[in-house]
Amino acid sequence: MRRLVGPLAASAAIAILVVACGGSATPAPTATPAPAAAASVAPSASPSPEPSVAPSQSAAAAASGALPSIGLPNQDTNLEAVLPSSFGGVTFTKLSMKGEQFLGQSSSADFNKAMSALGLTAADVSVAVAADMTGKAGVTFIAIRFAGADSSKLSQVFQAASQASGDVVSSVNLGGKDVIKTKSTNGDLSYFYIKNDTVLGVSGVKDDATAGAALAVLP
Repeated sequence: MRRLVGPLAASAAIAILVVACGGSATPAPTATPAPAAAASVAPSASPSPEPSVAPSQSAAAAASGALPSIGLPNQDTNLEAVLPSSFGGVTFTKLSMKGEQFLGQSSSADFNKAMSALGLTAADVSVAVAADMTGKAGVTFIAIRFAGADSSKLSQVFQAASQASGDVVSSVNLGGKDVIKTKSTNGDLSYFYIKNDTVLGVSGVKDDATAGAALAVLP
């Protein structure tokens, strides 16, 4: 299962980081050098307060990690709503993508095989992630919806992917749910279960206790 779901979670989390870094880093080079260049080329021009204010605002935004002008993709807010907004006292950042946009960021052959086995296309898939940008919570929440997929068939597909993954796979009951637990070769743990046409779970977890508490807040 990890080969199928793990890369999706990783890609979505990376998308958050890329957008966040772009939001904080982009304003600095575009706003700060411009006034300096203007001052050196035209020394006779009277200084105005704007050049000194704009860089300080950009620096503040960069320092705080604020995203003043670049928004995260939120293409399936209904799927996002399934995931918690906070956990362990930490506020989570949510994003969601549909179809080709997400698949363009995660070229997973296993994922494509799963869609084919389910008789679906990219247009039928939505992915939502709730991630802790501080790293304090130690968990990432994931929801992947295969619209209209039969839950039994979806379970079979993911069971097959688990068995072929090469990871250590086991079935456990945590957070009041029967879940599939996978442990990668580097020790990363992920836990997933099927609810209707959606795969729900947590990834990047260090132990069963954290996973159980996180799984308990999912539907």
